[in-house]
Amino acid sequence: MKNICITTVTCAYLRASLRNLWKTVVFCFILTFLFHASFHGFAVLAGERTVIVIQSQPIAAYNEAIKGFEEACKRNNISIAGIYDLKGDIDEGERVIKNIKDDKRRPALILAVGILATTLVKEQFNDIPIIFCMVINYKRFNLAGSNITGISSEVSVKDQFTILKELFGTGKNVGVIYDPKETGSIISEAVPIVGKSDFNLFKTEVTSEDEVASALKNMVNKIDALWIIPDGTVVTKESLEIILKMSLKHHLPVFCTSSAIVKAGALVSISPDYRQTGIQAAQLAQTLLNSPKVISLGVKQPDKLKVTLNTQTAGTIRVDISPLRSRPDVVFYP
Repeated sequence: MKNICITTVTCAYLRASLRNLWKTVVFCFILTFLFHASFHGFAVLAGERTVIVIQSQPIAAYNEAIKGFEEACKRNNISIAGIYDLKGDIDEGERVIKNIKDDKRRPALILAVGILATTLVKEQFNDIPIIFCMVINYKRFNLAGSNITGISSEVSVKDQFTILKELFGTGKNVGVIYDPKETGSIISEAVPIVGKSDFNLFKTEVTSEDEVASALKNMVNKIDALWIIPDGTVVTKESLEIILKMSLKHHLPVFCTSSAIVKAGALVSISPDYRQTGIQAAQLAQTLLNSPKVISLGVKQPDKLKVTLNTQTAGTIRVDISPLRSRPDVVFYP
């Protein structure tokens, strides 16, 4: 009986010892796992390349560029921590910027889409690389900076007149209405390029949108095509309606750098491919994030262009658009 008791006590002791040993093994295993997991998590966090996107307002062109940026970032293992929409409101912009600055998790890079976002970001962040895009006539806004990289939304004059030459041939008279304060530099740059392209440029200066209608009326019978450039004085809702109505009446082809104007009735636009602009921005972000000592790459020309043709307008003004049908970058509207 005594031996049975001793054996029972011994077995109980062994079971307790084994339980304690098992707990110790499990504890050590868990501790080791947590250590490795924590270390791995820290390594991922330390190596994480996080960017944010700030857009001026929710318009289709901006959304298209952001979509391209998101797709390319995903391929390049770049994390987008947030996409902020300023809704075209400077007060909303200041609130968003404050929230970003108050957050201890600072982004490694900021993509600013549109002029409002770009201006606010440039003013508030001078130690974080910034990439801007979708800013028309960016030179007007003093966007240079040691931490600023950009993608121009301007299509070169040479590229525009190359398309025009494909469509109409050479020796044509092209009219342009502009405000010297707004786009005088563009016209100065354009004059020799247009001449080399074998076109004649008829320039008319205006100082207010009220002068646009009479300026067009005075030149409409002297020109073969009208060139609309991104001039804030000339390109307003009211003046565009007048320009497009008069050009259709006189069978005058209108070419520009905005597909939106083509959809409103112009014949052809040569513009950046917005989705490709986003992809290009992601490629620039990749370069900057891979080279921490480099915080600016300057302003780049768009990688890819898009030609948009209004087929209804072509039919109305009797323009043969077949010379452009074989181009891979042409979009026919509608």
